[in-house]
Amino acid sequence: MAPRAPCDTTLNPIEVRLSGGMLALNRFLMTLQNKRMPIAFFTVGRDGEGMRATLLLDCPPESARRYTALLSGLEDVEEIETAEETMEVALLKVEGDAWRESAASAGIGVHEEGNTIVASGKPEKLEAWLAGIKDSLKDVVRLGPIARPGDGGI
Repeated sequence: MAPRAPCDTTLNPIEVRLSGGMLALNRFLMTLQNKRMPIAFFTVGRDGEGMRATLLLDCPPESARRYTALLSGLEDVEEIETAEETMEVALLKVEGDAWRESAASAGIGVHEEGNTIVASGKPEKLEAWLAGIKDSLKDVVRLGPIARPGDGGI
């Protein structure tokens, strides 16, 4: 199979709220697998209202709209919509203080909670920033892309 040109697809974020707990999540994941959806990244979490998932679909916007319509018909899907903007959150342990200046210049929001640094920003910016400070990283936990509250996400 020939590789696709970069302009053929874009990453399209979709936010989903599920009801029904782990069984609902299992059915949702099986649908993604059975329909062979082009998932580039998948993040799941829980908030006070139930389970949430963020999908990054690697396909043209029209295909992403069709997948969104298909998923909206599932019995466990309470709400689904495309998100305008996503962000990624990472928890870090680092050596030294070089991360402070580089975060500001890279457009990454950071703050310290005890011995842990919480960093957030656009996924591609966070990826580049983490690559730039990799020599001082002791530990990283990346929470993955999530919708930015109030910007089209649920």
